[in-house]
Amino acid sequence: MRMKRALGAAAVMASAVAALAVTQAEALPAAPVPVSVKANSPGVSPGTGHAPIYNDEGLISCQKGSLCTSVWDPARKKWRVDRFERCDTYDLSYWEGSGAYINNQTGGVKGVFTRTDGTTLKVAADNKGHAINWSPFAKIKPC
Repeated sequence: MRMKRALGAAAVMASAVAALAVTQAEALPAAPVPVSVKANSPGVSPGTGHAPIYNDEGLISCQKGSLCTSVWDPARKKWRVDRFERCDTYDLSYWEGSGAYINNQTGGVKGVFTRTDGTTLKVAADNKGHAINWSPFAKIKPC
C-alpha cells in the first residue's frame, strides 16, 4: 500500500513539474532571429562620367587633369577608385573610414572636400597620394 501511495505521489509531482515547465516555456519570449547587416557600397552623385574601378590595391596613380579618390567598399570587399574631372559638386554616400586622394589637376586647381558640418578642406594639385578619413565628408568639388 505504501508503495502505491509513493508512486501516486510521484506521478502527481511529475505532472505538476511538467505543467510548470510548459507554463514557463510559454511565458518566455521567443529567441531573437539573427539579423544580417547589409553593407552599403559608397556612391557618388551625379556620376563622374567615369566608371569606378574596384581593386585590392586602392589608389596608385591619377591621370593628369583629374582628382582621384579611393574609399573602401565593404559590400565588394575592394577599394573603389573614382576619377573626377568636371567642375561639379558631387554628393558622397556611405564614404566611411580611411582612403586616399591624389589631385593631379593642372593650372594649380585646388579640390574642395566639404564636411557634413559645412567646413571645407582644400587640396592642392601636387600629384601626390594623401591619406584621408572620409567619414566626416559629404561632398567633393574638384575645382
